[in-house]
Amino acid sequence: MQNPDMLTELLIVILVILVLVIIYYYTRVIRKPKGEKSSYLNALEYLADGNEKWAIQKFKEAVREDTENIDAYLRLADLLRKKGLTSNAMKIHKDLTLRSNLSPEMRNKIQYSLLLDYEELGNYKSAIDIAEKLLEKSQPFQKEISIRLISYLEKEEQWGKAYEFLRKYFKDLTPQHGKKAALYLVFEGLKIQEKGEGREARIKFKEAFKIDTECVAAYYHLGNSYYEENRLTDAIREWERLCDMVPQKSYFAFENLEKAWFDLGKFKEAETLYKKILNKDSRNVHAAIALSEIYNKKEEYDRALDVLERVIEEVPDNPRLLGYKLHILINKNQYKQAAQSAQDYFEIHYPLADFQFICQECQYKTKEPQWICPQCKSINSFDE
Repeated sequence: MQNPDMLTELLIVILVILVLVIIYYYTRVIRKPKGEKSSYLNALEYLADGNEKWAIQKFKEAVREDTENIDAYLRLADLLRKKGLTSNAMKIHKDLTLRSNLSPEMRNKIQYSLLLDYEELGNYKSAIDIAEKLLEKSQPFQKEISIRLISYLEKEEQWGKAYEFLRKYFKDLTPQHGKKAALYLVFEGLKIQEKGEGREARIKFKEAFKIDTECVAAYYHLGNSYYEENRLTDAIREWERLCDMVPQKSYFAFENLEKAWFDLGKFKEAETLYKKILNKDSRNVHAAIALSEIYNKKEEYDRALDVLERVIEEVPDNPRLLGYKLHILINKNQYKQAAQSAQDYFEIHYPLADFQFICQECQYKTKEPQWICPQCKSINSFDE
């Protein structure tokens, strides 16, 4: 038979345990105020309201209450980075990567946040490593990572890899992507050229044309490469191609062309080129100034002025044309005409007699002070 004392003690222990359970239930469940939210939910509400200070505080409480709430850790760290506390954010992200019970999706999210930490700190090499690894996996934010990766490669001047990834992740290149890809090849060629390997560099420059036939940098540096090897005719050919293919940017090559033609004793070629450009584009300010400068050097001031006047009729508001016209007039000792031209320009663009208030929203003009625009109804939008 069991000892009655032992049964009594056992009953007492059971009763004590039962009382403790009741107390716990009463204090934790029955007495818990209805509708009380967790720190995590409070944090999400503060975040949605834009109250980042209190969101950070509540996310800190949330991770103390539940160390398995990975999303709370991630949101907290991202907020810290946004506040400039990137080192703190990185520590959280690195600690999270040590956990062994993470799903592949959550591990990728942590790695992406860590990538943003490195980006914020300017550590693009580490960001590149993470981005490359993430892109090996299928992810919903793959396109965003690829855009960031290419940006990092640009900052690190890894032009070959930037070109490779641009072609890989943007197979159907838009015109903008095409221009960028062509420039990557040019930049890579320039690095090769620095090593004295001109032929290999020119191969890269020519590859750029296959992607962007209007790549000004490719024409320009291809010509420079030939010029450095004293292949003046080849250099001139490439610079002239620049002028034909992209006439609006032809002035990039003017100085180099004039120098090469001077070396060959072909002094008339520059004049012929500038006339050709102006015949195609009568508004080409750069060609007009370059041609007038040739006449100015030969003291053929009337011819120089004639060139400028014809383009000024097409582009009357260009200050460079006026400035060069004044330069020619002064060289011709026509100081009065120079002064009159300057005065005419300023009276048109900056009238001295008519003091006007101008609405910065719709450009409405008035001589009377206004605080609401009669035309567009903007408030306090006037300036003189």
